[in-house]
Amino acid sequence: MITLALLFAMPVFFVPGHLAEEFEFTKVMVLVTGALVLLARWVAAETSRITSAGFLSWLRALPRRIAGAIRHDPLGGAVALMLLSALASTVVSIRPALSLFGAPQSRAGFETIAAMTALYYSSRSLASSPLWIRRVAQAAGAGAAVAAAYALLQIAHLDPLTWSRQSSFGGLLRAGSTVGHANTLSAYLVMCLPLVIWLASGTRSRAGKIGWLVLAAASVFISVASLSRGAWLGLAGVALTALILLPASGGRPSRGWVLAAGAVALVALLLPLVTPMRTQLLDRVHQLTDLKAETTRTRVVPRYRTTTLTEIEWGGTPAKAHNDAIQILATQGIPGGLAALAILVLGARAVWRVARHGGPELRGAAVAVGAALVGYVLPSLVGFGTVATSALAAALAGWAARAARAPAAQAVEVGGATHHGAPQEGAPVRSKWNLAAGLILAAALWYVLVDRPLAAEMRLADAMRYSPASVQREDFLERAAEAAPWDPRYRAELGRAFFFRGLSEQDPSMSLDLLSRARGELTQAVRTAPENGENRILLASVLSTQTTLSPDRYPKQEVREAFRSAVALDPLSPVVLVGATRGLVASGLDQDAHALALRAARAYPGYAPPFADLGAIALEQGRNADAADTLRLALRRNWRGDEGSMASAWNDLARANLALGRYREAMDAADSALAHNSRLSQAFVTKETAKRNMEQEQSRAKK
Repeated sequence: MITLALLFAMPVFFVPGHLAEEFEFTKVMVLVTGALVLLARWVAAETSRITSAGFLSWLRALPRRIAGAIRHDPLGGAVALMLLSALASTVVSIRPALSLFGAPQSRAGFETIAAMTALYYSSRSLASSPLWIRRVAQAAGAGAAVAAAYALLQIAHLDPLTWSRQSSFGGLLRAGSTVGHANTLSAYLVMCLPLVIWLASGTRSRAGKIGWLVLAAASVFISVASLSRGAWLGLAGVALTALILLPASGGRPSRGWVLAAGAVALVALLLPLVTPMRTQLLDRVHQLTDLKAETTRTRVVPRYRTTTLTEIEWGGTPAKAHNDAIQILATQGIPGGLAALAILVLGARAVWRVARHGGPELRGAAVAVGAALVGYVLPSLVGFGTVATSALAAALAGWAARAARAPAAQAVEVGGATHHGAPQEGAPVRSKWNLAAGLILAAALWYVLVDRPLAAEMRLADAMRYSPASVQREDFLERAAEAAPWDPRYRAELGRAFFFRGLSEQDPSMSLDLLSRARGELTQAVRTAPENGENRILLASVLSTQTTLSPDRYPKQEVREAFRSAVALDPLSPVVLVGATRGLVASGLDQDAHALALRAARAYPGYAPPFADLGAIALEQGRNADAADTLRLALRRNWRGDEGSMASAWNDLARANLALGRYREAMDAADSALAHNSRLSQAFVTKETAKRNMEQEQSRAKK
């Protein structure tokens, strides 16, 4: 029941409005909790073995048991190798805590890999029952049905929830449903598609058959409407795999089934073309067929931290490629890559063996499982694997490994009269003390792996409800940092909160005290995550403000070195470059700031802030004509939603025009600044000054 519950919950469970990350983080917490329950059962069984045989006998028998397990299940051995590789990478990592829990944008840490491993072995154990694969397919199909239903509501603009962040393409919102993003939703539905079709083909109930076919059609429609090229690649792979495995398994669908499936697929594929998404859909098709397109080449064959990848993933994590194979190599090296390759090859071998030599029901299931696993692998080569898809892949691989051991012995029709139960591998639990030992260990791990991270994320979500310069925000962030001291994000956010309050504080001594506290928190964050350039920029900005308020206590050279260090760590990050430029300007280091602004403008010619910074520097140097020209260039570029910086640029343009005697243009620019930020008092002053000067000029002209 635990495994089936997890398979259903992974695509469905999310907590809107209660956490900063409503989707993947919560799914990982549920998955790890379930895996710890499985761990408790395994520990209880192993302690029972030790109690029965004695510790020394158990220890002497352990190598023989491991060798026998690998001999009977090579795929399980490859899964264990992947787990050991992840463990070794975590131990020797420069940030073991990050490797254990995973990054905020990528929860594929050691705890997640360990939980997937537990799902694999649990599914393998339960697969001794011929009913198991059908139950797995039904659990996944039920989860897919919930996700698809919510996605259809979103596509029809009937979503009962209001989201602050949603994926879009060409102005068209893309349904993320309960999975969180259109790409990951469509990847899950594509993976479930062959399982759903297999369930429909084996269901005797007319209502059940219609229900599964409707879900299949909805899955195809949503996958096409998602505009996810990875999902489209997965659809093609699923179809091709089924065409290869069906003849190998000796199966041949009836003509009626082929016609019905073809008609449903054709309608689902073509329906988006008669909807408002037609233009975006055709654009995506062009990108998929044009291998020279930047987005296609960058995702399939990514290079490390290029400006192109940064622009595609703006606001995300450009250090992670849209390719799980490369991500495994980057985080686990050659051992992890070899383990992943072994899992791929041995998994394909197991599915092929069952499809060729299993009983009729097993052969049909093998076709569906093989197609589903291909539907998992292909989108992961151009995107991110998720907890939902990876959990299902682990369960399917576990079934394939068990079914491939002795296909003839399991050639039992699910519809037949004789069935065996679902025995558990390993020794039975002999006493409540064995179970208590397992539960105590699981509870201790749950406190560290689930309770503390969850408490920290809840406090972070509470903090985000208050303004950046509020005491309440600081209080919640302090509690978050105490709950998860290994995570530098909370210290960094706390330092940011102190910094913002210090900037708004009117009392100089109180402002310096808040800046000192901000510096302390950010120093701890940088010490924990020395590779994080954005935290270093924030720390350097605090130093810059301290230098401005108290130049005798805080030398400019310290500010210069802090910004240089941050830029050296992340030399192409637009956030780092723009932040460093503005911090250097605030410290009066215009020459250093000008060089960084030029670098940012060359790297991101369509991004407005670097040009605005160049214009602001020219204005401060008295080069008013150059400033006006550069600021006009900036205002024609992309601000990426930065209304505050756009307002400042309009204000600087108003000041430049005022200095040049262009009073009407100065007034218009000041109006634009106030339209973007009505509280920008300097723009109001500039407008009034320009208006007064223009009236005086007109008065002199009349005389």
